[in-house]
Amino acid sequence: MLQAERQEKIIQYINDVKSATTDQMVEQFNVSHATIRRDIDLLAKNGSLIKVHGGAVALGSSSVQEIPFEKKVSMNADAKRLIGKKAAELIQPNDVIILDSGSTTLEVAKNITQPNVTILTNDIKISLELAAKPNIHIIVAGGTMDPYVYALTGNMTEDFLKRFHATKVFLGCDAIDKDFGISDRSYDEVQIKLAMMNSSDQVIAVTDSSKFGKKVFCYLCELREIDLIVTDQIDTVYESCFHEAGTEILLP
Repeated sequence: MLQAERQEKIIQYINDVKSATTDQMVEQFNVSHATIRRDIDLLAKNGSLIKVHGGAVALGSSSVQEIPFEKKVSMNADAKRLIGKKAAELIQPNDVIILDSGSTTLEVAKNITQPNVTILTNDIKISLELAAKPNIHIIVAGGTMDPYVYALTGNMTEDFLKRFHATKVFLGCDAIDKDFGISDRSYDEVQIKLAMMNSSDQVIAVTDSSKFGKKVFCYLCELREIDLIVTDQIDTVYESCFHEAGTEILLP
């Protein structure tokens, strides 16, 4: 099979099954892993599919495609403002905290008034928001920037986070399901979130209630790995799930 013909069939296959691993495509098209990886790279560059860790997904897959920051900010904006204000009250003077990237954690940053707080972040927007605040020590991670959400990710970001110990991390997420747990659209961002969690004494999730009952592409952690969740409202099902997991719930 010629390369162009094979790539056309790969596009058709991905559009039919919506997502496939590299191993599945190797078996489907009877070629090497190296060949499939080259095909995926080229087709992703041409905008024919979306390359993800370990495979590819069809265009328009809402569970994988990152939502641009400008759209995220406008989604459930009132709830995010309430969550940000309430979450910021948890910060103590002299705390060392990590702020995950995201529109809700940006609202946390806007409400920090405590003195002598050290903040580590991988979010360009958050670092700019904090730059004008007095008595705040900001440390920004290095890494590769995602131009859609202004988040820094990659090995450099992970290595940076391993060098620090924080009292709290404020963590954003894309979806929370009582069985699947907490998940995110980006594999790269999940790796950073895990590094943040490992570097912190207390893991605090900040997320609006629209994320409950949903699953997206990449698993992050079980509910029990979250110490406290700050949200705008919660139904009895998820209230019970978090209580069983030993996770404290905080509402505005």
